Amino acid sequence: LGVVTAGYLYPVVLYLRRAEQAEGSEAVGQGTLRRMLLAAALSGVALLGTWGTIQQAPHWSGSLPGAPDTASSQVQIWASLGAILGTILAALLADVVGRRIAYTLLCAGSLAIVPTLFLGTSRFDGAFLLVVFLAGAITASFYGWLPLYLPELFRTRVRATGQGFGFNFGRILAAIGVLQLGPLKALFSPLGWQDAQVYSVLACIYILGMLLIWLAPETRGQPLPA
Repeated sequence: LGVVTAGYLYPVVLYLRRAEQAEGSEAVGQGTLRRMLLAAALSGVALLGTWGTIQQAPHWSGSLPGAPDTASSQVQIWASLGAILGTILAALLADVVGRRIAYTLLCAGSLAIVPTLFLGTSRFDGAFLLVVFLAGAITASFYGWLPLYLPELFRTRVRATGQGFGFNFGRILAAIGVLQLGPLKALFSPLGWQDAQVYSVLACIYILGMLLIWLAPETRGQPLPA
């Protein structure tokens, strides 16, 4: 993780130094770098939550009583339909209640719906698919919030660089986190935990998101930084 972080940050730092020299202010680079790292962390929480939980549902659903041969496909379809709705509503919500409150609500909703999906359902039926739809909507809603918020964090000169770093380095953080699913399953296996319980524990990453967002500025109703 340290090598990857250094590799991603090095060209960004060089670019920000050139921006500092052009504008004659060290605060430009320091403030932008802090926001880039914060954007990556906020993205990483959302991505890890998605990849480590709802993306495991199609395969896991086949183990439920009453699951048909098409269980995996049905879960993928219903989760995707929910995601379409969730991404649209998340942006609208952020415009009503503010960016930080919206992100907090999305994290809280995801923290609630993931255990409901994996621990609160006992068989593959219509009620289960409804929960899948809701889980897809809530956990994917971040992908309507992030494109709205990240550009608002950065000045015009570094806007593309800043939001690109936030999105893509967040993916790396999430990928590293998802690779820990195997060790987590092995860790809890002696306790008799099943996959559903491990996925539910992984949803605790949203608690970190609810804390991190309050380190970020509120941008609702403000013009984009020049």
